[in-house]
Amino acid sequence: MVKDSVGYPVNRARISVALSGFTVPLLSRIYHAFDGDVVQAIVLGEIAHRNVEAWLANRTNVEDPLYDQAQHQASMRPCNSLSIADASGIPRETVRRKVVTLIERGAIYRDAQGYLYITPNVGDNYEDMTAELVENLLKTARSLEALLANRPVPIGPLRLD
Repeated sequence: MVKDSVGYPVNRARISVALSGFTVPLLSRIYHAFDGDVVQAIVLGEIAHRNVEAWLANRTNVEDPLYDQAQHQASMRPCNSLSIADASGIPRETVRRKVVTLIERGAIYRDAQGYLYITPNVGDNYEDMTAELVENLLKTARSLEALLANRPVPIGPLRLD
């Protein structure tokens, strides 16, 4: 458990600063990517996660069908506004409004049965942001591991760029 590590009690503030060095820029990027509508980002994330988690959990499945319009729906688990509301804790009517906006943005679509799916190219809009976030997350994880082991870590200024 993290709280039992040698560095946790003596580095709690440094741990908080290291975490905020990742989370604050992350939240800022999400805020700007979704024109200030963070709830829209949560709804898209829930839909995407529910659609692809089962497919990607099987390590033998390749990702190609997720990007091919002809195969992509068959490899995804469908969801609806109610399941997204239940999973996220966001009111169903709010989810429904966000779904309309996400459909208009071309990020998701609704099939003939009313199920929601991400579009095959939805990730293209976020590929650079995802790669940068992974790099920042790994850097933050290394800092946290060092702090929990009570090794010195340079703490720099918060960057929002």
